[in-house]
Amino acid sequence: MSVDHGTPPVIPTALLPYDSYTIDPEWQLHFTAMWGAALAFAVLLAAPRALRLRNARLLSKNLFGVRVRGEYEPVPAREPDAPGDGQVPAKTTGSTVLTTGRLLDSLRLWSLPGLPLNLGQILVIAGYSVFALVCIVVQAPLMENPNRAGFLALAQLPPVFLFASKNSPLTGFLLGPGVDYTKLNYIHRWSARFLFLGAMVHGTLWINNHIVFDLPILSQQKEGSGVAALATLCVLVLTSFAPVRRWCYSLFLVVHFLTFPAFFVTICYHTIYAPPWIFPPIAFYAADVLVRIIRWRVVVGRVEAKDGGMSLIHVPLARTGWRAGQHVQMRALIGARAWEAHPLSICCAEPSVSCLTGGPGRFSARDAPRRARACGDWSRSLWAYAKDAPEDEEADASTDADADMDLEAGEGIKAEKRVVTSNDLSPNDPDPGRDAHLLLEGPYGGPALRAADFERVLLFAGGSGATFTLAVLDELVGRCVRLGRSPSSSSSSPVRTRRVVWCWCVRSFGAIHWFAPYLAQIAALAARPEAHLDLRIRIFVTCLCDPDAVPPIPGCTVTEARPSVGRVLERLLDDVARRGVDCCGELGPVRGRDGKAVDGDEKRASKNSSASASMVDLEVGEVDEDEDKSGAGGVAVFAAGPASLIREAGNAVASANLSARGRKAGGVSFNAEVFTI
Repeated sequence: MSVDHGTPPVIPTALLPYDSYTIDPEWQLHFTAMWGAALAFAVLLAAPRALRLRNARLLSKNLFGVRVRGEYEPVPAREPDAPGDGQVPAKTTGSTVLTTGRLLDSLRLWSLPGLPLNLGQILVIAGYSVFALVCIVVQAPLMENPNRAGFLALAQLPPVFLFASKNSPLTGFLLGPGVDYTKLNYIHRWSARFLFLGAMVHGTLWINNHIVFDLPILSQQKEGSGVAALATLCVLVLTSFAPVRRWCYSLFLVVHFLTFPAFFVTICYHTIYAPPWIFPPIAFYAADVLVRIIRWRVVVGRVEAKDGGMSLIHVPLARTGWRAGQHVQMRALIGARAWEAHPLSICCAEPSVSCLTGGPGRFSARDAPRRARACGDWSRSLWAYAKDAPEDEEADASTDADADMDLEAGEGIKAEKRVVTSNDLSPNDPDPGRDAHLLLEGPYGGPALRAADFERVLLFAGGSGATFTLAVLDELVGRCVRLGRSPSSSSSSPVRTRRVVWCWCVRSFGAIHWFAPYLAQIAALAARPEAHLDLRIRIFVTCLCDPDAVPPIPGCTVTEARPSVGRVLERLLDDVARRGVDCCGELGPVRGRDGKAVDGDEKRASKNSSASASMVDLEVGEVDEDEDKSGAGGVAVFAAGPASLIREAGNAVASANLSARGRKAGGVSFNAEVFTI
């Protein structure tokens, strides 16, 4: 006979032990849903701009990389270029919604001195931090059971690898052209820091509990593998600090690629809950490597050593597959550093629109930490390799270089090959240096704006950042001549640009020779009547050294001063960059062709002379008087160089958009290219 003892007692929830293995995985899913929803919202905001540049031509460039002569290419019918992803002219953007959006976007550009992030990036990191910290600490007894921090550390692995991949679905596709791994890498670094934070909280608190209760720390496999995983992660993070990346980049790469597989192995031994969070990073990385292999190209290039540590790599067989302002990852198959890949800027547009005649593909690297894409021992070795070229090899290369230039010259450019009469800047001179086998991967990045969509364009560069702005200028001037401005032209997006100001800050007069031949060719093409373009080339030298080294460049003014980006932009917005007026202002002694200072009277006298006789002439192109009165077609600012220059330019654009001048000009859009590692 059974006896009914009544309802069993119910233990109050507050008295139940914390079930970490049931509750904490749910917080992993909460965190993943949070950052996934934020990412989906960002993709939704970027969709209009991304769709405007979505066509088969750009997709093929992103997928198949740089194309060289000899590869099979179908011959398609002439396709109109894609409409730009930049700002629409002011006549169609005067609505309150777009004006408010532009003002909010301007606030995003603000940054403080000493901070590597602007306000928009800070808000992204702040939101990510809130997601991570809330999921770690809410309703979690960390002192007694710190498993929550360990679970959340595992949940950081997918974003760490997603935002580190060079060929993730986000870069160039979901977020639109111009958004590449370099612009998303800050999320990768901060998510890795929160991974490290969660692992440290989990590991140190468990070690503390073992010490308090007098338990052995390395007694079992779980504890031993956990300590090994934490130690591996510490090595990975410590060798990823900025000083290590800048001065020991090779060590950073080796440790990075060896320790993360070790971390995966040890963490899987430590807990059975790790594999579900390991598979997505492996999938991201495997897809990234597969796309890299598809885009690999082995070519023969000529490495030219310039004074000051700058190296230029000429690839005569490069035909198409990149956009102006992009860069490639390059391996130079020479010496013991053949396995190292470094990012190098492409300093010209595609041959179909390029103004340059000295071979289609040009890539640049400079040994200048914090200033160039490639810096350190690798670029020094590359520069030394080119500098030590044997005499017989230089002699053998002269005929081949001329043949490549003649064969690869763009349509309509051959008549301009001898427009620069200076002997030392002739574009037909053979390229010095040495031949080398190169492995190209890419291209990546590129501007998120289309310069031809704006009435006025300011290109501002510091040091080797000139490679980015030079390519944008090359494409813009080439389009002005080839595609025309009439809506009835063959292009569905005619060039609207009337004025271009190209500014470059360098430390010495001799550095101007790096790109003087290319600037001379671009300036000569911009002077054509059909270009209808007012091009100003302004070079600022911040070190008083050798003024006699100023090369002759049509329409170029060299000033011994450090310019203010805000002041140049302010004068451009005021529309004072007209005939006979220098939009950059009197910022210092101006140097002419002979390297001597030029006063105001001499400058005015030089304007009555021809462009070939005076290098201080600012009237490179002419603008029709009726077209010159619009003044509201928008302004685009492209800045490239060190972080300090980018901060200054971003703040200047933000201030301009908040001013009446900026609104009257149709708004100011900004594109930044930071050269750092």
